[in-house]
Amino acid sequence: MKELRKIEFTLPIKVNSKLSLNSIYGGLHWGTRRKQSQKIHEIVRLSMKSQNIPQKMFEKPVNIAFKWHSKLDLDNHGYIAKLIIDGLKGYIIQDDTGKYISSITHEYQKDKGVRVKIQETETINN
Repeated sequence: MKELRKIEFTLPIKVNSKLSLNSIYGGLHWGTRRKQSQKIHEIVRLSMKSQNIPQKMFEKPVNIAFKWHSKLDLDNHGYIAKLIIDGLKGYIIQDDTGKYISSITHEYQKDKGVRVKIQETETINN
């Protein structure tokens, strides 16, 4: 049986209220959202390259685990998580639909930055 692929990397992102889900509810301007998404996508790609993560698509659905160093409530990380996942598309995952992502989890960590762990699963998504 082939071993399930797994990668881990760290993003040098300081997560604060500007990147929280509450900022979206507060009516964050679309231009600001666009700039944030472009910046996060670039950080994701550059971080993966600098940490020698090969540009190779996962063949099976994945579980994505985030570890956050922030004071935000865990459920407030949804916006920044989406920006990070969108940065993964076309580099290591095909898309962010249920066909390619089985689960997303969030935890706190003491280390600075954002730790991202992506692991293939045997789960077949429809």
